[in-house]
Amino acid sequence: MERLLFFCMKRMKLQRNTSFGIAAMLLFTGFSSLQAQDAPSVKMGVRVSPNFSWVNIQQGSMSNNGLGLGFSYGVTADFSMFKSSNYWMGTELSVSTIPVQAKSSSELRNTVTIANPTGGTRDTVYKYDQGNIEFKYNIQYLQIPLSVKMKTDEIGNLKYFFQFGVAPSFAMKKKLTTTTLNADPIYPTNKGISFHDPNNEDNDVYQFSGVQIPGSAVGEKEYDFIDNINTVRFPLIIGAGIEYKLTGSTMFTAGLRFDNSINDFFKDKRVSGRSNMIALSAGILF
Repeated sequence: MERLLFFCMKRMKLQRNTSFGIAAMLLFTGFSSLQAQDAPSVKMGVRVSPNFSWVNIQQGSMSNNGLGLGFSYGVTADFSMFKSSNYWMGTELSVSTIPVQAKSSSELRNTVTIANPTGGTRDTVYKYDQGNIEFKYNIQYLQIPLSVKMKTDEIGNLKYFFQFGVAPSFAMKKKLTTTTLNADPIYPTNKGISFHDPNNEDNDVYQFSGVQIPGSAVGEKEYDFIDNINTVRFPLIIGAGIEYKLTGSTMFTAGLRFDNSINDFFKDKRVSGRSNMIALSAGILF
């Protein structure tokens, strides 16, 4: 009887130890799985970016006039795709200043109505030679880029990434400085104006109205230029860069991005040009 009781107690103890071991194993497995699930699936951060921009003229009386230097800043977020650490959806909310510098590639004329000293008014035509007019646009956009990022596994403390996507941009501030090489007047000296909003109807006086083509029944003009711009910019973006692990999940990121607009910058129907830029970015991801 005692042997039977001893045997039963020993068996119960063995079963209890086995159950405890199974429970511990399940708990450890569950904890490991939870740790894997706790790996960051969203990374947020901030970025700054100087950029170099230019305009690519396809047709019309304008040509590019060198590189403009701009600047961007904003917040970023990367979202893991397919529960993978290699594929991410990247988005941003940034404020970007993208200058455009152009000059006339043909003669421009402006017809101005002035008062006669003896009463009444008369039209005076100002002529500007080819290449004599320079246009410096300084446009500030709200950009909302959306891109796919492909990241490598860590190599040391580094990850490399490649990205492509789109960056819809909406103009918030628009400034245009129009100057002449021979100091002909564009802005009235008595008003102290050095730039204007190209899309403001009150500032259309600073455009080049041109002259009517002789014999044109529909009032068609020549030697004119409308300096208005499209307020929506839609570029494709492609870029590459690195992420450097600082500590924990905090990463320093740097990259190079090419931003190529696919819609026209100018609203003048006879001028077609698209603004492009190359941006160098640096930021922190948390």
